[in-house]
Amino acid sequence: MPASLTSVKTQLETQLSELSSLVWSSTALEEAVRAALAEIAGTYGSAVTLNGLDGAISTTLEDTDVHALVIGGVAHAARFRIFGRFEEATPENLNHDALIGWAEAAMAVFQSALIQIRLRCFQESIDPPYSPWDWDEGRAFL
Repeated sequence: MPASLTSVKTQLETQLSELSSLVWSSTALEEAVRAALAEIAGTYGSAVTLNGLDGAISTTLEDTDVHALVIGGVAHAARFRIFGRFEEATPENLNHDALIGWAEAAMAVFQSALIQIRLRCFQESIDPPYSPWDWDEGRAFL
């Protein structure tokens, strides 16, 4: 069964331990999924859709890349949370370094997943990612 916004958000909430929606709103999670999907589309080199996101009625994201989308959603949600906390007029006295470290680690895992997607796309491509080289020895070669 192809992924949908609902199934990806459920996986994202599980990864974030956010089943009660107290920290991340549904809108924030959708924005995190949207940001991760945009990066995956950049890796694919073409537009990617997810059923239920921005009015899409079908999913063009490959099933093997749904896990990367969830990882990217976690990374972007963590970043959005950091930005939101620093924009608060009176931020709580919590350890921001730990939150920043977690967001950076999650983004590093996502970037690694994007590299794996890129490599797989190169391997599966019928068109080489370079222009053909015409070999012309000419008469001076002999």
